[in-house]
Amino acid sequence: MKKLSVLCLSLLSVQCLASGMLPQTSVLLVDESKGEASMNITNTDAFPSLLYTKIVDLPGGDKSVQLIVTQPVVRVDAGQMQKIRFILHKDKPLVQEEMKRVVFEGIPPKHSGNNELKVTIRQDLPVIIHPAGLAEDLSPWKHLIWQKKGADLEVRNPSKYVVRMVASFKGLPSGKAGILTKTYLQPNGSITVKMPAPGDSKVEFYPASRYGYKGERYTASIQ
Repeated sequence: MKKLSVLCLSLLSVQCLASGMLPQTSVLLVDESKGEASMNITNTDAFPSLLYTKIVDLPGGDKSVQLIVTQPVVRVDAGQMQKIRFILHKDKPLVQEEMKRVVFEGIPPKHSGNNELKVTIRQDLPVIIHPAGLAEDLSPWKHLIWQKKGADLEVRNPSKYVVRMVASFKGLPSGKAGILTKTYLQPNGSITVKMPAPGDSKVEFYPASRYGYKGERYTASIQ
């Protein structure tokens, strides 16, 4: 909002309007057993826009697991809802969860001679693809291993589940803050950061639920 305000002030005579598409949920969940998923996107603006949808692979992810957008570009009228369908393509059955991201962007129409600047807003959401043969786990962050390595702290995810969390955490008993370099851990992934304090024996952090909500505070021991 601050950047948008500065932009509006610098343009002086140009009126700024923010345009955007509103997703139905904050996470796209894909069940391998169904082979597809969908999400409703609503155009909350007073004018039609083109909705662009794109799947983004994450570093370290399995690129052979593909999610195909059936309508990558579609017009959505003002106030209307559009269902976007995703088809799962893979070479073999999944044995662990896979995470990607989906970007929704609304491009408003251009009018020559119009002094309005319509600023597009991108919605960048996580995608979690769940294997058909893997039991559901609503608290996968309990599998994380926090281990002290010299002056560093390593957090590993030995499970078959994607774990998402708030980037900031707290070392205990020092109460000093630490920051993770990512807000997610793929299966068998790890993150290494500086220890908040040498004597800390526990960490306190906030995980994210499967549906994108900030969970309750969780405390884990440092090995």
